[in-house]
Formats: sequence, structure tokens, C-alpha cells
Amino acid sequence: MLITSIDLGTTNVKVALIKFYEDGRVEVVRSLSQRVNPVQPEVNSYEHDPRDIEKQIKTLVKGCVGGVHLDAIVLTSYLFGLLLTDEGMNYLTNIITWMDERPYEVLNEVMPYSKELYFRTGCPPLHIYGLPKIIWFKKRLGSGFKRVRYLMDSKAFLMNFLTGEYVTDLSTASGTYQLLNLRTLKWDELGLTIAGIDERSLPELREGYYVGVLRRGLKEELGLSDDVPVVLGLFDGASMIYGATGGLSGLGVVNLGSSAMIRAVTSEAIVDPSPLMMFQTYYFIDKTWLGGGAINNAGVVVEYIIKLLYDVDPQDTIKYSNVLESLNNTVKKTKTLISIPLLYPERLPFIKPTKRLSILGIDSSSRKEDVAISVIEGVLMLLALIYSSMEDVGVSVNEVRVGGKLSEYYFIRKLLANILGRKVVHTTVGDLSHIGNIFLALRALKHVTQKGIYELCESITSSAERVSPVESEVTYYRSLLREFKDLINKLYT
Repeated sequence: MLITSIDLGTTNVKVALIKFYEDGRVEVVRSLSQRVNPVQPEVNSYEHDPRDIEKQIKTLVKGCVGGVHLDAIVLTSYLFGLLLTDEGMNYLTNIITWMDERPYEVLNEVMPYSKELYFRTGCPPLHIYGLPKIIWFKKRLGSGFKRVRYLMDSKAFLMNFLTGEYVTDLSTASGTYQLLNLRTLKWDELGLTIAGIDERSLPELREGYYVGVLRRGLKEELGLSDDVPVVLGLFDGASMIYGATGGLSGLGVVNLGSSAMIRAVTSEAIVDPSPLMMFQTYYFIDKTWLGGGAINNAGVVVEYIIKLLYDVDPQDTIKYSNVLESLNNTVKKTKTLISIPLLYPERLPFIKPTKRLSILGIDSSSRKEDVAISVIEGVLMLLALIYSSMEDVGVSVNEVRVGGKLSEYYFIRKLLANILGRKVVHTTVGDLSHIGNIFLALRALKHVTQKGIYELCESITSSAERVSPVESEVTYYRSLLREFKDLINKLYT
């Protein structure tokens, strides 16, 4: 069985041709990616041109598929993207991504409803969501907003491009718009009222294993002879979680990409009852939810600090990887540095977005290696803060399964185990988002039951590397985490 997995990320578009064997083996036959070039027409903007993405997907699929018979295409994409179109689905704007800070200008209009919206949607008051973006667009476009007919997220954009259907999956809708009710799984009346829109402007809602069909004209352009099913899929983090856990509860999952997340599958929608609203809760699949949270400042901060200290462009993958590998072998002279790695506004609503990256404790003995490692530690400690709030409401795990670009480095996996105080499991079978897409395709096309997905997942992870925390290091990082949290409270809230 041959499946093409399309993963639209904030930084890269990735396409993989994956073969699934009857004995349960998964082989990545070919994998290609292209960097998504951001469009930045003004200060604090960060957009993606949907036309460029369409061209990239066509190029990558042609390069990957090479005329073979495809059994399915499966999709995954980033959260928080918003694209406006007219009645004819013509693009009126670019895709506004989570890295675009301009919608923060109108966040105060959402704040009076923040606690109620959080309880209903699992989304705290943050400018990255679709709701403030819609309000911002209305102010920006003025009377021009009358031309707007549809408000689509990144998955709805992909499905419309590939199949002509205006549909999105429940997980992407839950994590993008701040408009999906966690419990009814329908568009929320309060959110729609605040946005001043009709739900007919929003895509139809389906589970991630919903199947469409590739458009005839696009099928011919890609050189495919047969009708190809297109599986809707989940958002990127959820697809990774499906690949790492098969949907099984009780396991933690960490992704360390441009942004980062720590989540666990739960059987009910749990939100943070404290005024801090420390984590976000999104719908997952099959009446399960993802308890936990995500941060904006992960790989993007590490890339920035490597470029600043070592004058290495992250796009030069060999030199960039060499720098991180060198850190793997570095013995720190001191453990006094603490980095608060807030290069971009964070998804933690109690942190002021105007305060940015801080590095405390530098003295004459500090080396650039110490600074770089402290920034990586800071990223992981932001995740640890979220995990601590998860434990406070009863969401606790014994092991954490990890993926994403930064997780490829052993010293980072070791740091994660010690900072969380949990065993870290890392598999090398391939990109976990692609694995999650394979599982969804198998299920959508009725080749495997959900029980079979559990078994496949455990088979894949049985030979994975396991990094156990070292008790002395766990004790040290617990102390450092208290200091880290205290500094955030004093300097950033």
C-alpha cells in the first residue's frame, strides 16, 4: 500500500511517499521538502502566500510520486492559519500565521469574554487564534470585508485546493479558531457572536478520517491515472500524537519543532481552572481530547541564537547540525545561566507580549556554548511549566514520546528527560506526523481497525530508544525550574 503524506508546516512543506507492508512494516520510500518563504509586508507581519504553497505541493508530489499508483493522500497542517476568500473561493488575503503579531492590536476586544471562551473552546485569550484575526481583518479591511464569504484555516485551504470541498477536521478547527465548542463539537454561539459572523462562512466539520477525492484536473496535472482518496487528517501536532500513541491515553507526547508542545490524550475535555489558563485543550479524535499546551518559542529561538552566536544560517543544514552536535559534547563550566526564551509573543496569556528574550547570570567565565545550552534548557522548561499545570488537574504520564527536529539530538532528549523527570522515548522510524497519517489512511480506508492501530504503534515503538532521567539531574532542574518560574512571575507577568 502506497500513501503520500502532505505536511504543511510553518517553516517547511514536506511530502513523503510511504509504503505500508502487510506485516506491519512502514518504509519511507521518498521524502522531499521545501522551505515556505514568509511574506512580510509590514512590521510584525508573517504570512504565507497560498498560491506559492499550491505550487510547492505540486512540485513535491510530482517529485515524490513519480507516476506510481497511489492508494491515498493524507493531509496534516499547522494551527492558527486564517485565509479569507470571496464567494468563488478566490483568495482575498494570504494565510495569516501564528507568527503574525498584528492581531494583538484587537485582543482587548476578546478579553472581557476570555474565561467563558476558554471554558467553552479550550482556547485562552491569545492573538494567534482565528477569532481576534477575524476582528482584526474587519478593522483592517473596513467596507472591503463585505467581499469576504469564507474564513478558512490551513486544512480547509488544503482540502479545497486538492478536492474542491470546503471542509476541515475537528482537531484543526478546535485549535485554530477559538470558535469550536469542546463539548458539543459545533461552532460556538458566543464565539460567533463576538466575531460577528455566520457559521456558514466556516468550513464543514468532520473527523480526521473523513475521505474526499482528488480533483480530476489536479489528478491529471500530477500524472496520476486513477481516482485518489484524500484523507482529511489532523493538525500537525495531533497527527504526530496519533503516530506516537495510536490514540492511546496515558502517554505524553512532546514535539520540538519551530514551535513545541506537550500533550496527553484524555477521555474528557479538561481545562485549567486557575486564572492563569496555563494550557490549551483541543479536540483530538473519536471523542478524545488533547490536554496540555504548546509554546511559540522553540526551534525558532534556537535557530536565532545559533545564528547570533555562531554566524551559521539555519538553512545551511550541515553547518547548523554540526553546531548542535558540538553542543552534544560540551561540558558546561557553570550551571548559573537561566534563559527566558521569549523571542516571540507566547501562548501563555499571563505573559506580557512586549517582554522578550532574557539571559541571566552571564559573567566573564561564560562561553557561547553555555548561552546556547541555556536557551535550549529555557525552551524545555517552558514545556515543564505547562506539564506542571497538567499534573495539577490530574493529567500525568509515566513516559513521554518525543519527535520534531530538535529531538534528533541526544543531549536534548537527555535534557528533556531530566527537566520533566520522565522517561523519554524516541523512535527513528521516520517523521511521526507521517506515521500518524499512515495510521489515519489505514483506518479511513478500512484496512485496519482502531485496535490494529494500537498494535501497529506499539510494534513501531518497541525498538525505540529510551532515555531515563538521572535523579541528581532531576533534583537540580526542579530547583532551577522554581527559579525560572519565579523570574517569569517577577519580570514578565
